[in-house]
Amino acid sequence: MNDTKPYPVLDYVVNLIKNTISDAKVEYTSIGTVTLKDGNDTIYLEQKFDSSESLATIFITDPKEIIYSEDLLVPLKNLAKGTDGPLKSALQDATIIVNDLDLETYLIFLSVKNEFDQLSNSYEFLQTVEKETTKVKSLFKFGKHPFGLNVVNEADQILLTTKFASTIDPGIKKTIEEDALKVQAQCMLYSKKAKL
Repeated sequence: MNDTKPYPVLDYVVNLIKNTISDAKVEYTSIGTVTLKDGNDTIYLEQKFDSSESLATIFITDPKEIIYSEDLLVPLKNLAKGTDGPLKSALQDATIIVNDLDLETYLIFLSVKNEFDQLSNSYEFLQTVEKETTKVKSLFKFGKHPFGLNVVNEADQILLTTKFASTIDPGIKKTIEEDALKVQAQCMLYSKKAKL
């Protein structure tokens, strides 16, 4: 990039990541786009603004989930901590989207997978089918029984809904539905604590 200074919010996020992944090479391709390379892995960042041109959204594409493995989710969630002035205000108002999910939904979905693991080692996460900012559609398996799980992170609640093949055993279905309610309750607790 030439001498153009990057957007302050984007620059702050890039530096936060780079300070954690010390060997990462940073390349600003424009005032609003950056590529971070860590060995053969690459993280792409782009800052866009809302229609008023005042609220920033940082879109992070991290195919290898380096941000997760480097424990960067919480620092990104608490982005404004330790800052002041106009930068603090801009960071507090910024939205971070990681791999098509807002940061809170990303953290909640990780918590959902963990909670199912805690309930029983019979649960196995298979794949994510669809992501849309605050919604995740995924496939899980309970023993040999696959089922769909939708996670929706709304402003005041987290909803988990299940979807089954018509041939599933009613007892298995009931167990999974009850466990989904337990996971939903735990994730609501987690979300409330995170907002305190």
